[in-house]
Amino acid sequence: MVSDKVRQWIKTGTKDLSGAPLQVKRGNYEESMKCINKADLMVMEVSGHSMSMGYLISKALEMNKPVIALYTVDHKPVFIKGIVNPKLILVEYTKDSLEKVMDEAFKKAKGLIDMRFNFFVSPKILTYLDWVAQRRMVPKSVFLRNLIEREMKKEKEFR
Repeated sequence: MVSDKVRQWIKTGTKDLSGAPLQVKRGNYEESMKCINKADLMVMEVSGHSMSMGYLISKALEMNKPVIALYTVDHKPVFIKGIVNPKLILVEYTKDSLEKVMDEAFKKAKGLIDMRFNFFVSPKILTYLDWVAQRRMVPKSVFLRNLIEREMKKEKEFR
């Protein structure tokens, strides 16, 4: 599914907001964050160097979203290649290979999308989760995910 913001860009093109009032820039930032939050994954073309693109990629990765970063052969990203994150998929493409590499990248990204899972806990467990989240400064879901991943590594039969 393509976000409403991308649909708008396709129809009208992007706008240069460098001279826009602060309120317009804040609105653009907030809308961009909402789009990333809503998305299952993010796709960006990173052949041109941009701090904004790097920031958006970092935010998406912080939200545990897979990111497909596309670049052309003659414009390899310097900074983004330094990011070490299993959910960052760097893809080199040409005009002729774009469709094929996108299909492959989407297949890879599909396996990296987090699935929602809800369950009930006792008040005592919830109190502990609140305490550990505040003390370690991580969301409760991240703490639980890390705990489960550590246990998965211990299970030789599971691998």
